[in-house]
Amino acid sequence: MRVSLQFPIAVNALLLLSLGNNSRVTSERIAESSGCNAVIVRNIYKKLRDAGLISTSSGKGATTLTRNLEDISLWDIYAAVETAQTDEIFKIPPNVSDTCPVGSRLRSLLINHLDDSVTALREEMSKVNLAMLADELQRPV
Repeated sequence: MRVSLQFPIAVNALLLLSLGNNSRVTSERIAESSGCNAVIVRNIYKKLRDAGLISTSSGKGATTLTRNLEDISLWDIYAAVETAQTDEIFKIPPNVSDTCPVGSRLRSLLINHLDDSVTALREEMSKVNLAMLADELQRPV
């Protein structure tokens, strides 16, 4: 399973927003923290906003969380910036042979097992929320 850099950058952004201390957390600040370009952060912001996890406003450029930290799980973040669809997480070549005994049945052979894997991933990631991560951040290393 491949996960792009968007997921850890999104977690980084949301944690920085949660620790904002009433200061404006810009995409440039998040980009610096996560080691990426601010344009990438703004693209991630759009996905997080579309998923209802953040709110942004023009003018001051304030970005805020729309839910309590306890109500935002790692799965919520993952599903916002990645795909939650089994067929997209686990790509199967589109041009498999219709006549091959393996190629012709590969998708149907794997899909139930892969669906179970995605369900397990969702369940495990749903157990961890931003409040837990913010608490872990406060602990001494």
